[in-house]
Amino acid sequence: MSAPALLETKGLTKSFGNVKAVRDVDLSIPRGSTFGLVGESGSGKSTVARLVLRLIEPTSGEIRFGETDLRALKGDKLRRQRRKMQMIFQDPFGSLNLRMTVGETLTEPQSVHGLGRNDAERRARGEALLAEVGLPAAAMDRFPHEFSGGQRQRIAIARALATEPELIVADEPVSALDVSVQAQILNLMRDMQAEHGTTMLFISHDLRVVQYMCDQIAVMYLGEIMERGPRHRIYEMPQHPYTQALLSSVPGSPKEDGKRAKLKGEIPSAHSVPSGCAFRTRCPHAFDRCKVEVPVMHQLGEGQEAACHLLDR
Repeated sequence: MSAPALLETKGLTKSFGNVKAVRDVDLSIPRGSTFGLVGESGSGKSTVARLVLRLIEPTSGEIRFGETDLRALKGDKLRRQRRKMQMIFQDPFGSLNLRMTVGETLTEPQSVHGLGRNDAERRARGEALLAEVGLPAAAMDRFPHEFSGGQRQRIAIARALATEPELIVADEPVSALDVSVQAQILNLMRDMQAEHGTTMLFISHDLRVVQYMCDQIAVMYLGEIMERGPRHRIYEMPQHPYTQALLSSVPGSPKEDGKRAKLKGEIPSAHSVPSGCAFRTRCPHAFDRCKVEVPVMHQLGEGQEAACHLLDR
C-alpha cells in the first residue's frame, strides 16, 4: 500500500499576462518519497517549484499539503506553514546572504520559527547540522565567500534542514557544481532524505541524476505534464515520444541505440505554444489530430500515465 500524499496539486496553472507558464499540472507526492520533475530548460519546472511553496501565486488550481489547503493560508498561518517547507536553490552563492556568517544563516530560521530555547541551543543545532553535511563547527564563524561551490551547497542543505521541514524542494541543486562534486552532494541529499524521512520534490534537466535520486518521475514540456509514473516504468518503458527522445539524448545511455528519434531543435517559447499537442512541432510521429486536439492522460498500469494520441491506436 502506497504512502499517503504529502503534497498534491490539481489543475495548477500560472499565467504571466498572456503567457501560460504552467498549465493544469496534477502531481501527487507520497510522504517520505523523492519525486522527480524533469524536462528541458523552459519547460516550467522551476515555476512549479515556486508555486507549490507559495513563493509566487497560482492563477488557478489547488495545492494541498497533507490536509492543509495552501492557497487558503495567509499572514501568520502561511509563515508557520513555511517551517514545514524549505527550498534548495540551484546557485548556492546567490541563495546565501553574503553578509551573514554561516552561524547566522543556520540560527536565524530557527529563531524566526521559535525553535530552540536560547541562542546557545540554536548554535549547537547549527554545529550539529554542519557536522551532518560534512563541515566543521569552525565554519559557523565564516562567510559564504570563504567556501567552495560544493561547500556552499552543503551549507544551503544544512539551512534547509534547520527548521525540521517535512518537504524540501530541490531546484537543480547540482547543476551549478563541478562534475566531481555533484556525486558527493547527491549522495549527501540521499542520506539526508533517508535520515530525516523528508519528502523531496527534486527538479532537474539531467535524466541520469533523476534516475539516481527519485522514486516517481513526471516529465514536463512547455508547462504541461507529458508522462509520469514509477522510475522503473519511465526508464524501461517510456510511452510518450518526448520521454523517449529525452532518454535517447542521454550520452552513453542504453536507450541511445538509434531505434528512437533523437530530440531535435529547441523548445518553443511559452509565448507561442503550439496548438493541440504542445510537443507536436518536434515529434516525429505527429499527425493531423495532434494539431487540433490536446491529448488526455492514458492510464498505462502500475501508476504510469502518458498524454499522447498515439496511445489511442
